[in-house]
Amino acid sequence: MCGIVGFNWEDSPAIRSLSALLNHRGPEQEGFHVGDGVSIGHKRLRIIDLSQKGCQPMYNEDKTVCVSFNGEIFNFAVIKAELEKAGHRFESHSDTEVLVHGYEQWGTDILEKLNGQFAFCIFDKSRNIFFIARDRLGIKPIYYYSQGGRFIFGSEMKVFLKSDIRRQINRHSLDYYMLFGNTPAEESILEGVKKLPAAHYLIYDLAGRKIEKIQRYWDVDFSTQADYSEDELKKQITERLERAVSSQLISDVPLGAFLSGGVDSSIIVSIMHKYVKELNTFSIRFDRAAYNESHYAKIVSDKFNTIHHEIEFNAQSVRELIAEFPYYYDEPFADPSMIPTSLVCQVARKHVTVSLSGTGGDELFGGYPRYNEFVWLKKLNHAPEILKRLLACSIGLCNGGLKNDKLGKLQTFLGDRRPDHVLYMQLFSYMFRTKAESVEVLAPFDYLKKHFRYDDITNAMNYDVNEYLPDCLLVKEDRASMAVSLEARVPFLDHELVEFAATISPGFRIRRGQKKYILKKAFEPTLPHEILYRPKQGFGVPLADYFRHELRDYAYGQIFDFHDFDYFDRDTVHSMWARHQAGTSDYSRLFWSIMMFNMWFKRWMV
Repeated sequence: MCGIVGFNWEDSPAIRSLSALLNHRGPEQEGFHVGDGVSIGHKRLRIIDLSQKGCQPMYNEDKTVCVSFNGEIFNFAVIKAELEKAGHRFESHSDTEVLVHGYEQWGTDILEKLNGQFAFCIFDKSRNIFFIARDRLGIKPIYYYSQGGRFIFGSEMKVFLKSDIRRQINRHSLDYYMLFGNTPAEESILEGVKKLPAAHYLIYDLAGRKIEKIQRYWDVDFSTQADYSEDELKKQITERLERAVSSQLISDVPLGAFLSGGVDSSIIVSIMHKYVKELNTFSIRFDRAAYNESHYAKIVSDKFNTIHHEIEFNAQSVRELIAEFPYYYDEPFADPSMIPTSLVCQVARKHVTVSLSGTGGDELFGGYPRYNEFVWLKKLNHAPEILKRLLACSIGLCNGGLKNDKLGKLQTFLGDRRPDHVLYMQLFSYMFRTKAESVEVLAPFDYLKKHFRYDDITNAMNYDVNEYLPDCLLVKEDRASMAVSLEARVPFLDHELVEFAATISPGFRIRRGQKKYILKKAFEPTLPHEILYRPKQGFGVPLADYFRHELRDYAYGQIFDFHDFDYFDRDTVHSMWARHQAGTSDYSRLFWSIMMFNMWFKRWMV
């Protein structure tokens, strides 16, 4: 992977300075284009064609087309052959060069040809435009700023935090962050700095100094359900996953795999071992038994004879990593699994340069418990009001002494009937612990209802594919891997596989409570039963316990010994802290969110 940055004026010292902020994304080579009224920088991590010919920015023959590219084009050999047949000449073996000649041949329609994970900027000197695009699922990031005739783009927020634009907190993004742990799809934590959404491209008119167009070029469609038998579905799934994984093994550097011992990562390893000799796999061993999956990872490793690396995770690991997060996660980010993800990436980078993961399997095949919960809550949502009031009263009486978080959260669903998107956002958010917390705080996010145009779990999956994946899971994986110059690849998010998976009926995704039913059936001949049918644990972290014991004093200091703003109600948070310490409630996700924001603010805004 790489880091890209640019702007619509000429300034060699500035482009070099901003590019240096992205050294971790591409420490091996750098290149610049300063001229023609623009400045473009590139930091390269060499993966395909390790020679100087693969350096960027890369040009066509007459230097009227210039590209700075972050990512990989997995089908570049097929596109290259088509372009050579059309008369284009190639100077390198790099996948980057198909973007140059492909744009010459097809213009923006090149996006329809690409299978990969990417964010790039093409400077078209003839048309005097920037053409900026992001891959279909949002695997690779790209931000931009366009105000007062100035246009800046970059792979990470630190480009903008260190430029001379005004730094002002976007309160809408902060509200979203406190509910969901990340900033929303099209905005950032700074006013004026935007994310280009997944599956979109942008045209910037350099002469007119304005954005000419922002256009979506692809969307996943869950509306059509294919009429496949179970046997045919199993065949299609195994063949398509094999194709997706094998296509993503193209590399001139060593490859490995993250292996949690869950279904998705185990599937990836089961396919990779056919193609990769001496396959390295990496897993985490937690110091709390309830979170530890390492023995499952070892079962898979033994079955497929991988070179397995097990990394111990404990409170000290958290303490050591926390200080680094505000730099590499340069927007506030609060998914606690960023901790083990960062740790496993650090170890993986000592052995490989590319690592594949199972990210995306849950969203495509119905793997989250909340999908079943959403179906039941929809039924409860439409129950007679008198029944809901009686149930709420009963739970309230029962929970008066128990103070059970799950019962408390259930009470929050027993009010007035509400739309599907509010119901799911309420379920999805780690807030709403008591009925006193009003769902009115979700009103500013009504634009998210556009994802809820289907039925039942399909709505939830559509939301996750369009919001949760690109803005949480893929951000986590990108920043953790790029912090140590490791390229992460996600075969489940091959867009052709995604398009196929979207046609699977809900009854094949979840059947009689069995999540990922058809995916597990497809790999029954390959994976042990105890891997396929064990309870899902997720990539959780024992934060609740750490905040009561090993990290209590440190967390308290980061949360409360801080007076640079008044975004949080300190009295309310103090009350929550007391209940958490007493063991009557679990507010660890809230405390982690505040910690990460405070530490980010101190690093970038003070």
